[in-house]
Amino acid sequence: MFSISKTYKILFVVNILILSTVYYIEYGMGVYACNLCKYQRIPYFLNLIMLTFLIFDKVKFLKFLYVLILSISINILISFYHVGIEQKIFSETEVCSIKKNTNNTSDLLKQLEKQGMSGCSKVTFRLFGLSLSTLNLLTNLSFLIVYAYILRNEQKQKNWRNYKSRSRW
Repeated sequence: MFSISKTYKILFVVNILILSTVYYIEYGMGVYACNLCKYQRIPYFLNLIMLTFLIFDKVKFLKFLYVLILSISINILISFYHVGIEQKIFSETEVCSIKKNTNNTSDLLKQLEKQGMSGCSKVTFRLFGLSLSTLNLLTNLSFLIVYAYILRNEQKQKNWRNYKSRSRW
C-alpha cells in the first residue's frame, strides 16, 4: 500500500544523498562546480526543511507540499537553463563568471585559472554519460511527478473526509 509518510522519509534520504554526492564530487574529487551548479543545490536545502515538517505532521503542514512543488519547479528551470548552456542553446551570462575583488596579481591569476575551468558550458564530470545538470533536471522532473501524485492523493483523501462528514448528518 502507498504510504505517504514513508514516501516523505524516502524523499528526505534521497535529497540528503544527492547533496552528499555533489559535495563529495566537488570537494572530495576536486571537480569544480560553476555558479549555476551551486544555485541548483539551494532548493534541495529548502526541500529538506519542508520534508522534515511533512514527516512529523503531514496534516498540519500540508501547505508545505505546495512550497516543495514550487521549489522543485524553480530547480527545474535552473537545471533546464544550465543544460541549455551546456548544449549551446543559451549563451553564458554573468551568472557563470566569477566576480571577486582582487587586491594583488596572484589573486587575479588564481581567479583567471578558476574562471577558465568554471564556465557553465564546460562539463567537467559525467555520470552514466550525462552531465550533473542533466541528471538534476531528470531527478527534479521525477520529484515533481511524485509530489504531484502525493498532492492529488491528499486532495482526494481530504475530499473524501469532507464527504463522509457531510453525509453523517
